[in-house]
Amino acid sequence: MDMKEGLRSKMVITAILVFIIAAAIPVYLRAQVNQVQNNAVPPLYATVPVGKFFYASPEDFAPPHQVDVYLIGWEGCHVALSDAWPLYIIMSAYGSLSYVYASSNPYRPFPNTTGLIFLNYTPYEADEPVHFYFIYMYNKWLNATPNGTPIPKGELITVGAEELKHFLPTPLYQLVMHYQLDAIFQNTSEPLAILKGHIVTVLVITGPNGTYMAYGPLYNILPLKNANGTYIMQNLYNKKVVPYIWQGVQVIENVIEEAAGSELNITFT
Repeated sequence: MDMKEGLRSKMVITAILVFIIAAAIPVYLRAQVNQVQNNAVPPLYATVPVGKFFYASPEDFAPPHQVDVYLIGWEGCHVALSDAWPLYIIMSAYGSLSYVYASSNPYRPFPNTTGLIFLNYTPYEADEPVHFYFIYMYNKWLNATPNGTPIPKGELITVGAEELKHFLPTPLYQLVMHYQLDAIFQNTSEPLAILKGHIVTVLVITGPNGTYMAYGPLYNILPLKNANGTYIMQNLYNKKVVPYIWQGVQVIENVIEEAAGSELNITFT
């Protein structure tokens, strides 16, 4: 082999190596992106239960040494309104809450369920071990945002997703949307948001031990139909008058303790 042929061979080999490296870089980058996405969103569950909490992710989306509770819903939803009673009891230990009485959409499942719509939450101290957030995506009639901006027909999922994207930390937003649009729910054949045509109310609790979610009523809410909100609030701490609400309190408190794990050692009396 003369000098020219040797030089030509080296050039060919170099070109091949450059091509291989150039082709490998996008594959590597995609792998890195997929790794991040897989860490943020767990593998798809075959079936997600309704009416009880499930372990949605091992990821902790709260600040260090803290449990975050998110109520994500809409103003006419029987789940969001009924969840508000036990949440008021629990979160009043960590901050002050303002609210208005409301009832669920009379043309939807569990019509005229009496509950609370939260207006504001202020923790007593910045370092409270449990923090509370609420997000309402739609009005009572599912045709506008809570501030009255009309929502075009067929755009409920898009508008609801934009609201969540604005308020939630990005990794938690991805997780919530995963279960809204990808996971199949118990006794259904398609994701619940697709089935209902809007983002569905979900209660999210996240802390050092991971993230938990719940869809559907957590206790028997039938006594809340056409109930007097003022009367319930006046008797809210009387377990003999509203035992069903205290069943919800117990369920949520248990999951807060579970999400906290041994790091925070949160206990309720």
